[in-house]
Amino acid sequence: MTHPIAISDSANFYVSAERIFDPSLKSVPVIVLSNNDGCAVARSDEAKALGIKMGEPLHLIRDKIEAHGVRVFSSNYTLYGDISRRVVEVYEDYTPNVEVYSIDECFLDFGGIKDRTTHARKMRRDVLLRVGVPVRVGIATTKTLAKCANDIAKKNPIFTGVLDMTDPALSDWLLPLVPTGDIWGIGRRTAKKLESLGISTAGQLRDMPLRRARALGTVVLERTVLELQGEPCIAFDDVEPPRKGMAVTRSAGVPRTDFDTVFQAITAHATRAAEKRRQHGLVAGTLTVF
Repeated sequence: MTHPIAISDSANFYVSAERIFDPSLKSVPVIVLSNNDGCAVARSDEAKALGIKMGEPLHLIRDKIEAHGVRVFSSNYTLYGDISRRVVEVYEDYTPNVEVYSIDECFLDFGGIKDRTTHARKMRRDVLLRVGVPVRVGIATTKTLAKCANDIAKKNPIFTGVLDMTDPALSDWLLPLVPTGDIWGIGRRTAKKLESLGISTAGQLRDMPLRRARALGTVVLERTVLELQGEPCIAFDDVEPPRKGMAVTRSAGVPRTDFDTVFQAITAHATRAAEKRRQHGLVAGTLTVF
């Protein structure tokens, strides 16, 4: 029996989080910078339309920023973490099992839900109403297929943010539209190797012989092929594995050379680390400052 898995991700998450508290940012180009204000790590759709690329250094896009009135923000990870937690709380009202994959993505157990599309649309509306962040949902029988469905839902407005790809016929139609480079777990080198063999879409990769996949990309690529075929190979981890360590790191925007400033920064980081440790019910064995 198939067991539907959904993945929900937040649209331009850092930008969406900033827009919650400043309505004037809606419909204007916005970018959020890395924690040393070096490059763009999040872009609104309007900023993307201006040609601002992910990871583009700030000093190379200053002309665009001034010419088009792009709003620029430094990263606020405390805010983003809090917004992420609120989004997960909404998800937990719609499924008993949530696996937090990243700050803006979660895998959701949709087993036992009859009308999954309607359920996902209600969840999207609830997240927007309660938190203020737009999300997109992809649903399938494996994590890799769910990621593909989510990617298609992002790029094709006809799906209105939700795509249930558990129907094999729908999968047959849509997988040829997904480039191999966009498939979860396929890196640039592997994508180039596949392209040299004439495999450039998820549909073509799905039909690749398993032995050939293993020879080209070890068991990792073989597992991806099986997942595209609808055979689950990546477990749903609804229980977070115990942490063996954690880090709180931030890059400074300017050099810090005097003792008091460095001491204050280390104190703030240590306080946050202790907070995270308590949240996970852990005891520290070693503390390292670097």
